[in-house]
Amino acid sequence: MTRQGVARALLSRRRQLEALGLAAAAALLLARPDLATLAAGLGLFLWGMTRLQEAIKRLSGGTLDRWLHAATSKPLRAIGVGAAATALVQSSSLVTLLAMSFVGAGLVALPGAIALLFGANLGTTTGAWLIAAFGLRFDLAAFAMPFLAIGLLGSRLLDDGRAAIAGLLLGVGLLFLGIDFMKLGFAAWQDGLSLDGLAGGSAWHWPLFVLFGVLATVVMQSSHATLLITLAALAGGQLPYLPALAVAIGANVGTTVTAVLGALGSGAPARRLAGAHVAFNLVTAAVALALLVPLAWVVDQLGAFIGLAEDAWPLKLALFHTLFNLLGILLMLPWIPRLATRLERLFPLPTHLLPAQARYLTPAALQHADTAMAAMEQECHRLNRRAYHLLCSAILVPSAEAIGHPPSREVVERPIAPEDWPTVNARYHERIKPLMAEILDFYARIDEPLTDQQQARLETLYARTLRMVEAVRFGEVLQRSLLRHAAPASPLRAAHDEIRLALAQGLNRLANDPEASDIAGPIDEVRQRWQRRLAEHLREHRLDPWLASSLLNDLHQASRLIGALAA
Repeated sequence: MTRQGVARALLSRRRQLEALGLAAAAALLLARPDLATLAAGLGLFLWGMTRLQEAIKRLSGGTLDRWLHAATSKPLRAIGVGAAATALVQSSSLVTLLAMSFVGAGLVALPGAIALLFGANLGTTTGAWLIAAFGLRFDLAAFAMPFLAIGLLGSRLLDDGRAAIAGLLLGVGLLFLGIDFMKLGFAAWQDGLSLDGLAGGSAWHWPLFVLFGVLATVVMQSSHATLLITLAALAGGQLPYLPALAVAIGANVGTTVTAVLGALGSGAPARRLAGAHVAFNLVTAAVALALLVPLAWVVDQLGAFIGLAEDAWPLKLALFHTLFNLLGILLMLPWIPRLATRLERLFPLPTHLLPAQARYLTPAALQHADTAMAAMEQECHRLNRRAYHLLCSAILVPSAEAIGHPPSREVVERPIAPEDWPTVNARYHERIKPLMAEILDFYARIDEPLTDQQQARLETLYARTLRMVEAVRFGEVLQRSLLRHAAPASPLRAAHDEIRLALAQGLNRLANDPEASDIAGPIDEVRQRWQRRLAEHLREHRLDPWLASSLLNDLHQASRLIGALAA
């Protein structure tokens, strides 16, 4: 059997197994209404989290980008902003992916991003507080219905920002309904399930609960969902207190999977940040597990101090969740610089990156509009810099003499050795075209909702990049003529030197100010001057008609080149 035949057979077998699994799950849920209620509640909760995150992404529209970027200058500020941002969006995974994209794009230094992730771990504990304080104490189904009605109607009938607000309300309604279903499911299990026997004194009990928390978070891709199950089971009496604390520790560790998966398709900077996330959560989990009983005693003392009832186990679990994350931050904060240094050694930047290989267009950057925009900005900037250097090669001027500082006449009047200048066409296919293809592919795959300002900026970047490539193609035609007439005695050398100097001046101005629109002045002056001189040179036989037509074509190509850049 061929390799393709084996692949088709395996795919067919996989589909059969999936169908059998779904049939078995459906039969089990039909036979056990309590399990069906639990599963429905979990599904509604996860669906609500997804809708909530999508709505917040649409509403943030560049605000979260600027907020996180400005916060990473100082570690304590980064921790505070990371916690606040995660509490706002109720997703440490989203903040983690944003931080990874910013580090990968070079917008944020690694130590600041590490501090931001520490804060995100602290911010995610607010979810446990909300569920314990409100979700398990009130009849949320009554509140869910108005949110669902307004959210569903608004999502269908409204657009732009109002539709995002409606999506936010829909997500909240689904969360409320999911929590209520989970409570009903565990209430149905009240008499049939008890895990008291698993809280024994053997050392292996608690690590098993930690492992359960890790696996549950990995499978559901949400530590909030794991904590919801744990809190509901704890409130219903199906799960003892200390094992519930161990599950919360495991849920914290499980969130690292998102960072690891996001780093797989990213470069070294994102892998460093994922490594920091894993290190922090593992160290924090190890300390919390080793000190589980002392920390539980501290939680009891703090609970009594702030007025919690002795049997307010869900609120005590939320307090424990916050306490051990704070302990991890206190332990790891002084080690951030050393951790960053060690990770930079462990994940070094590639010593040789292919010239046309994109650095910032990673799958993680597509997870949020802000990160996608940051990646496009950085990659388009790279392509533009390469195009500037290639255009300098097209006009036979060293890029250091044209872009590094204002070009001079002495530079363009130097002798030209054609063998020293590779053709623009070869360099274009080697350094520009593959990178341009990656940019176009990334541009087409951006499907996150953008604000009007972001959409306008994206269109500007796209159009500017296309014009830059168009200018390179004009430079290719111009270079061939410049090389043919590069000899000092060529009748066109003086005119070509003026063209080269004018183009170098325009490139210098544009490289230093990408928004400059007055770069065509020098080449327009040269074109007008030589159009007037052509008749005189023809009469004096200093140029023959063939060379004169070549010069006119070169002037035209130079004007088109600058016109493409200035448009």
